[in-house]
Amino acid sequence: MDDNAKLTLIESYIDYYNAFNIPGMLSLLDELIVFENESNGVINTHTEGRAAFEELAQESAKFFSAREQKITYVDLSDAGATVGIDYQGVLAVDLPNGLKAGEVLAVQGKSCFEFSGEKIGYIRDVS
Repeated sequence: MDDNAKLTLIESYIDYYNAFNIPGMLSLLDELIVFENESNGVINTHTEGRAAFEELAQESAKFFSAREQKITYVDLSDAGATVGIDYQGVLAVDLPNGLKAGEVLAVQGKSCFEFSGEKIGYIRDVS
């Protein structure tokens, strides 16, 4: 897969994510997609397969009334791509950590992508 195709897939995935378009996101993923979320050096979420990813995406979407990932940089390689992410989400529910519905959650991090054929085969979100 060439770099333009990789970037197009990533940008489409993020556009669908921002729009809460879970079917659109799923259309870009390999059937065996592996997703991981890493926070403070610890992997706190791991899914394997499109069905598990869909379940996680649907549950996660319920926490936000609005959300936006913005790409801050792109580092493409033969193995995949790493993109810097500025994230902002408006909470739809109160969280156990004390954040309340209506408050804005803002974090910076990166997302690492690997590809399988013409699809995304692996995503790791790091914050």
